[in-house]
Amino acid sequence: MRRLFLLLLILAVAYVAYPFLTLYWTDTALMNNDKASLEQLVDFPKLRADIQADAKGQVMAKAGQIAEKRPILGAFGEVLSKLFAPDLVDSTVESLVTPEGLLEAPVVVEHRRTGEGFADFVKWAFFSSPTTFTVDLKDPDRPDSPTVGAVMALEGLRWRVVGANLPPLQDLVR
Repeated sequence: MRRLFLLLLILAVAYVAYPFLTLYWTDTALMNNDKASLEQLVDFPKLRADIQADAKGQVMAKAGQIAEKRPILGAFGEVLSKLFAPDLVDSTVESLVTPEGLLEAPVVVEHRRTGEGFADFVKWAFFSSPTTFTVDLKDPDRPDSPTVGAVMALEGLRWRVVGANLPPLQDLVR
C-alpha cells in the first residue's frame, strides 16, 4: 500500500510539474534560437487558428460598434471590414505566427542578445482544467503593457502551446 501511495504521489507531482517544465523548455528554445524544439513545444497550426479567430472576432465586433454609432460611415466601414479584414488578419497571422516569426520577434531577439529569459514575464500560470494549462504573460518593464495569455493543452503525453488569449487589439499596437 505504501509503494502504491508513493507511486501515485510521484505521478501527481510529475503531472503538476510537467507544464512548468514545458514553459522552461519553451524559454530555452527561444533563448537558443532552437526552431526544432520550438516546433515540438508549440502547435503552430492550432495557435494560428486560435489567434485568427480571436482577432477576426475583435475586428468585426469593433466594426459593428462603429456602425451603431455612425449609421452611414459606420455601415460602410462595417462592409469594408467584412470584405477585407478576414483575409488581412489571416495573412498577417500566417506570416507572424511561425517558428521563424517568433524567433525573429524583436522582443525575443533583444532577450537573446542580453541573455535574459522570459521567466519574469510570467504573471500567473496554472491549470484551468485537467488537460489545459493557462499562462498570463506581461512585460515587467512596461507596467502599461497588455497581458497576453498562452494556452497549453495536454496532447497525448506532452504539453503544447495551442492557443492565446489576446487583449484588445488596440492595446497590442500601442
